[in-house]
Amino acid sequence: MKKYFITGIALCMGFISFAQKAVDLKLNPEIGKPLNIDMLVKTDVDGPQSMIMDMNMKMIMTPTEKQGDNFKIESVTKAIKVDVDAGMMTMSYNSEEESEDEMSQMLGSQFAKIIDKTITLVLTPKGKPVDVVLPEGLGEGMDKTAFSNISTPLPDGPVAPGATWQNSADMANNPLIAKTETTSTFKEESAEGYVIDVVGKLLDQSAQEVGTVSGTYTLDKKTLFTKNGQIKTAIEVQGAKVISDVTLTVQ
Repeated sequence: MKKYFITGIALCMGFISFAQKAVDLKLNPEIGKPLNIDMLVKTDVDGPQSMIMDMNMKMIMTPTEKQGDNFKIESVTKAIKVDVDAGMMTMSYNSEEESEDEMSQMLGSQFAKIIDKTITLVLTPKGKPVDVVLPEGLGEGMDKTAFSNISTPLPDGPVAPGATWQNSADMANNPLIAKTETTSTFKEESAEGYVIDVVGKLLDQSAQEVGTVSGTYTLDKKTLFTKNGQIKTAIEVQGAKVISDVTLTVQ
């Protein structure tokens, strides 16, 4: 599952207006301070095998050290809850409860590969991944970029509200998506943080567009990590349309 580590719904009411000054957006995490992440993914598959899936993941992300200008981040998934409705078949799984039926046990055997396992990332101050180290048993055939998107790609230089920048990412082992191309816009500086809008397209191995992505991030003013966000992806492949809504909150 592609993780679009990206951000937030910020309410417009009650925001404080700020001067339209340029800001050099750089990661500045507090070393040793863990961040609690709650991610809700709602997926709707419309096709020959239609399905609705709700998944809630709870993670802890800790910046452990600064390596030159870069930052080492350790991410651990602590809990996963999944509910699947496939018409004639339904299944549920909760990693914090004992699995009692065959379906939940099957899901549990898959999610056990990441529960309480540490994924280590090294990021530049601009949020670009330098290295991703997956736990043993998870790395084979796995697209590492699915775990490297914990940070919003940031612009190379200072930007003021209204500025835009582009980013692309290759998905080496993803069977459906070969590349993402996005345009980010610095929407505003609010009382909540820096609000970034994102739109983009998803490309297959033939560089054909197979889907779109859109969303909004709110970045913490001090650390520049995501405080909250919401992103939607829509993909059409093999006669099916897959729409996913991801909501992320960080404390």
